[in-house]
Amino acid sequence: MNRIAILSDSGCQIEIGKYENEGIYIVPLCITMRDKTFLDQKDISSIEVFETMEREGIMVMTSQPSTGEMMNVLERIKDAGYDEVIGLPIATGLSSTLNGMKVAADMVGIKITLVDTKGTAGNHKYLTFIANKLVKDGKTSEEIKTILEEMVEHSGTIIMAPNLDHLKKGGRITPAVALLAGMLKIVPVMELNYALGGRIDTLAKVRTLSKARATLVNRMIELGVNAKDYKFTVEHVLCEESALEVKQMILDKIGEVEVELRELPSVVGAHMGVGGIGVQYIKKYIG
Repeated sequence: MNRIAILSDSGCQIEIGKYENEGIYIVPLCITMRDKTFLDQKDISSIEVFETMEREGIMVMTSQPSTGEMMNVLERIKDAGYDEVIGLPIATGLSSTLNGMKVAADMVGIKITLVDTKGTAGNHKYLTFIANKLVKDGKTSEEIKTILEEMVEHSGTIIMAPNLDHLKKGGRITPAVALLAGMLKIVPVMELNYALGGRIDTLAKVRTLSKARATLVNRMIELGVNAKDYKFTVEHVLCEESALEVKQMILDKIGEVEVELRELPSVVGAHMGVGGIGVQYIKKYIG
């Protein structure tokens, strides 16, 4: 039976190197500030990125891992005795990392099966660990791909960003959403549009932060998300108090569930800006 490794990027927030002995490898995405590029998680943390943004008011750019960095990780996987890889990159609507994984795997000469997570952060992290569990359960790469893609189709990310400047300049939002940037007293609520590969698209336009927070939770209820079948994550950019209010709304409106709360990955928070909040849901794998 082929030995299968899991390859994700740092958007999944799994510590680089921590689980390599279990077959989980993480390649760092790139952060560019002040004309200097850093490797996410290796050279700089999310908190450091966000605090610099807040302190200096600068724009931060992000990019996929370099081909060389990707090849280095894949060579390590190959040297560790793995025959093939399940590649789980950040959403194709947010980054071209999926194509980068394919190119690097071809150059290294190792089989790769790619799954578009259509998301990042908490959902991406969960998919990575489930993929690893499925490998240990003896599933083939084709079986794993089918299971993960089914989970992806029952997942979502809804966000609020009080300031659209970062998303607009980074090209991470659709033109329709970008038009909102010039409107006063509007807090846009957006979601990752799966038909667009996980690109950010408009959902609602509300007048206050409290209404925006409520919209995040109400949207999940509209979609039939429930406490029994789903897991939840609330992530933020230097606004933990506001994120805690969203978490409490989830508990009040959806039920007593475990809600992971933490900062957003730097590659996402850099485009949302300080005050941004993301809510994620994904159907649990029962196997």
